Amino acid sequence: MFRSNPFRTLTFLLALIGAAVAQAQTRQISPPPIVDHNIGRQFPSVWKEDQPLERFLSAVAQRSWIKLEYLHWELLDAGPEGIGAPVSDIGDLITPFQVFNNLNGGVSAGQAIIPNKENLGIEDTPGIRGTLGVALNGAAVELSIFGTDQNGGDLNYQNLQVGRPAGAAGIGTDIMPNVITPLLTNGAVTTSAALNSFVYDSNFSASLHAQMWGAEAIVLQDHYLPGFGPSWQWLGGFRYVSFDEDLRHVGVFNDGGTVPNVIARISGNTVNNIYGPEIGGRASLRTKRVTMSFTPRIAFAINDHTSHVSSGPLTEANEPSTLLIDESVDFTPIFEMNFQLQIHLNTHLSLFGGYDFLYIWWMSRPDENIVYNSIPGLGGAFTPDIRQRVSLDEFLAHGLNLGAMFTY
Repeated sequence: MFRSNPFRTLTFLLALIGAAVAQAQTRQISPPPIVDHNIGRQFPSVWKEDQPLERFLSAVAQRSWIKLEYLHWELLDAGPEGIGAPVSDIGDLITPFQVFNNLNGGVSAGQAIIPNKENLGIEDTPGIRGTLGVALNGAAVELSIFGTDQNGGDLNYQNLQVGRPAGAAGIGTDIMPNVITPLLTNGAVTTSAALNSFVYDSNFSASLHAQMWGAEAIVLQDHYLPGFGPSWQWLGGFRYVSFDEDLRHVGVFNDGGTVPNVIARISGNTVNNIYGPEIGGRASLRTKRVTMSFTPRIAFAINDHTSHVSSGPLTEANEPSTLLIDESVDFTPIFEMNFQLQIHLNTHLSLFGGYDFLYIWWMSRPDENIVYNSIPGLGGAFTPDIRQRVSLDEFLAHGLNLGAMFTY
């Protein structure tokens, strides 16, 4: 009977293990070759000129231009008028005059002045405008958007009682006069002797702030005469203009510090959204280095405007007690002229400067909408009657523009 030799079997197993270890060491000493599987592989291109979308965008980029410009405009302000109703015999808003406080028994309030809205000007308004132009077959498209910074002014008469005689701190003097808001009487203008008014013997403040922005899309016909020299282009398109304005004033009366503060708060706010189609043209004179252009156009637009008036006269409440709202739509043409002088530094970059003149036929303005009225009562007293009567007025914005144009 055959029997295996255990020593021989063990020797055979040890030999197999040794051969395996030797083979493993050989593999560690000589690592296998590295195969680069990326050789010959081609990744797909993200941008393919032969595709319709990429071909269209490339053509647009090669026939487009961008204009960026700084605007320095003057917006039509309220003018040299007093805050409140007119007074028939007062034309000088600087010289104090005698007033009587009919809400305080008709006693004399001493000398007083009417605050001037001219100090709430919105001239020197900065802004920016950007334009993207694209040349088409037989025409060009210009898309532009502009906006101005919020501009305005503030008027403050503080510590009116400082320096007045003891015991008469509420009586205005020529040096430290009181401030008043004149009122109509049953809708009629009166003289200073019969005037109803809010009298402020402690302090008075007023503020006016406005902001304007808009957008425009026009299609320009190709130059009637190609090449250098004079030329004309018809244009048509659509435009939008927004103008927001806010007027607020607050006065405080405490009868020389002998009674708690009574406060008159009156404010008005308007939002004008003007939009419609427009037509016009562009006349230009072109040379190799200089281009002069004049672009008149008119938009047959509508003004979708909202007006607010709020008031809380002679109350101690923190919020206005009355709010009046008016929403209307009116036809409002917009006429604009733009002058520009371009200097071409090279085929891709031009610098330019010019002048803008923008006229809007009807605009809702807060200072025109507030009706400062009073209703006479017994013993010479009256009831304040602050109303809103939307009165549309013309508007003008004009000023300089400076910028650069980059042509692809």
